[in-house]
Amino acid sequence: MEQHRQLITWYVLFAITQATTLVIIVLDRDPLAERLAAAGLLVLNSLWFLGYGKKLVERGADDWRGFVYVAGSLATWAPAVWLTGNATFALFGLVPQIYMVLPLTWAVYPMAVFVFTPQVLTWLAGSDAALPWAAALLIIGFSQAFGWAISRIAQQNQQRGELLERIEALTIEAERARWSADIHDTLAQGFTSIITLLQGAQPNVGLALQTARENLREARALVASNAPSPLDGSSLEDALRRLVSGVALPSSFRVIGDPVPLPTAVEVVLLRTVQEALNNVTRHSGASRVDVVMRFDSDGVSLEVRDDGRGFGDALEGFGLRGMRARLEQVGGTLSLSSDEGASVLVEVPL
Repeated sequence: MEQHRQLITWYVLFAITQATTLVIIVLDRDPLAERLAAAGLLVLNSLWFLGYGKKLVERGADDWRGFVYVAGSLATWAPAVWLTGNATFALFGLVPQIYMVLPLTWAVYPMAVFVFTPQVLTWLAGSDAALPWAAALLIIGFSQAFGWAISRIAQQNQQRGELLERIEALTIEAERARWSADIHDTLAQGFTSIITLLQGAQPNVGLALQTARENLREARALVASNAPSPLDGSSLEDALRRLVSGVALPSSFRVIGDPVPLPTAVEVVLLRTVQEALNNVTRHSGASRVDVVMRFDSDGVSLEVRDDGRGFGDALEGFGLRGMRARLEQVGGTLSLSSDEGASVLVEVPL
């Protein structure tokens, strides 16, 4: 969009210079035939740009085709200058085009040819130079400096565009990772619990239905980008207590210390961490019991999920544990694992 606006600006400049030059030529006192011929050549020059040069500018070709355009532009403009020196005013629109269709190191040579063309033609015609030679040299120097500045701006715009594209790609990747973690922490775990419960005795059917309903609320919360549904309208302690009571194992939940209000981001991370830890207990530990302790003290808040299962052993961390660490890093928390008489997952978040 930014590049499009810049091109429109250059097109307007070219149109204004061409129109102004045409008016000056038509209103001059030169013979009518010469004025009409010069005006016709200038119109042909404009058509050459619209038919060929404009495509090169928009494609950013910067190759041999730029020389073809420059040669055609010179061939339609130089005769107009021969007929009337007033056609020299078109230089203000033609010189920038050279830098738009050729690399900076190449553009200086045809640009110098364009600037010196009026000087040479008026000298051959036996007339005074259309521009003082010092002014012509000044125009060449200014045009090259201006072309360098435009080139730098274009390069910076390109780098900025590439950076924005990279940021957008990283944002999308991060969002996908967040969704993957949310789905893993909620829906996948919930449905795993349902399967485990349904594989047990008939009394577990009611608990399975409750878990299914909670996962349905989770799905709706994820789509709406809301906080996790277990937190809706309740405290973190109550949400954790419900999670622990829903485990298909003997379980307990305790709070030690005086609870303090926690930032929403911290509550979400703690809730998701306990969900993942409980899921690991039911799926992998072979435990007969799980206990969750939440502790508030002067340093912060901690959560420990401990079971009496087989422990972690030499198993590598899977997606769930990596997701835990990633979430905790976002709120400055840490994750500790131990396998002393079972398995323990300790989460600590400073406040």
